[in-house]
Amino acid sequence: MTGGPCLARIRLLFLADAGAVHAQRWIEYFRRRGYQTRWLSLEEIPPGVEAVKLPRKFSARVASLVFSIPRIKREIEQFQPHLVNGLFIPNYGWIGALSGFHPLVISAWGSDVLISPQKSRLHRRRVSWSIRRADLLFSDAQIITDRMIELGADGGKIITVPLGIDPVLLEGRRDRPTSSKICTIISTRKFEPLYRNEILIRAAGILFKKKIPGLRFELIGEGSAKKSLIEQIKWMDLTDKITLRPFLPADQMYDRLSRADIYVSCSESDGTSVSLLEAMALGLYPIVSDIPANREWIEDGVNGRLFGVGDPDQLAELIAETVNSREVWLAARERNREIIRSRALWPDNMAKVEQAMLKLLR
Repeated sequence: MTGGPCLARIRLLFLADAGAVHAQRWIEYFRRRGYQTRWLSLEEIPPGVEAVKLPRKFSARVASLVFSIPRIKREIEQFQPHLVNGLFIPNYGWIGALSGFHPLVISAWGSDVLISPQKSRLHRRRVSWSIRRADLLFSDAQIITDRMIELGADGGKIITVPLGIDPVLLEGRRDRPTSSKICTIISTRKFEPLYRNEILIRAAGILFKKKIPGLRFELIGEGSAKKSLIEQIKWMDLTDKITLRPFLPADQMYDRLSRADIYVSCSESDGTSVSLLEAMALGLYPIVSDIPANREWIEDGVNGRLFGVGDPDQLAELIAETVNSREVWLAARERNREIIRSRALWPDNMAKVEQAMLKLLR
């Protein structure tokens, strides 16, 4: 799908991590629509990604960001963009603001607003300073919008819209036989401390001690906590009961999800989780941590369950209840798919993003 000749005359400059999947999807949308785009990144450029690598001459990230400003200004002068969009506030949103270019659009997706400002006064000031200078702000969850306003953003400049998922996932669900004796519990969150995957492993240990039959656990991801998760599984003698897999290409990931029954996320902080939306579209029953962003999608006991952050006992209890109440879980399936259909389709939501940008340019 491409836009008309008018879009081909509009130049958009993006500042974002070239390795970030959300950034890749975001920028590819505008390329496919026919805009002229240029993408600048301090990180290495993965194969197949059309971006320009900015020089990184310092080991300290903040120093590298500041050092990149003259190069960014030269790129702006050369490319003559109509709009600059920084994706993720403390780094690329910040250097977008430091460039002095307007109109400036900044996109926030979670930890840049929910966690970074809590690290130090300097982090908070950097985020607050950046969002005050933006002409338009995008948020993917109401909790992020609320937090940006607390940090000084003008609420009238914020568009709240989740990233959404590919509509094809609504066609990829497999109906699992209710007579199946195997129940697969899956998580597709990164192996990083923020996502608290160790809680799911502890919950699995509790369930296996109770000798609940037919349970199978699968964790798909990569990250700095992978080694400790493997050690935890060995120490709890769960090696033959829990499978850890590396991140998979999208089609393989969706296939693994579509074969599972229950989706679990133990994250202690989040914006709108695309992983959760994918699981809902594919008919899994969500059991997720009780945090504001998840409450925007899951009504406890209606279309999924919520458990206290860091509480493996409650998580284990909810999994056990779900396994024994398949009629509840089956009833939630169509409700979740309708929620996705009405609120979380990628083309629909990105069209809202695009229209907000065009309105800004007009």
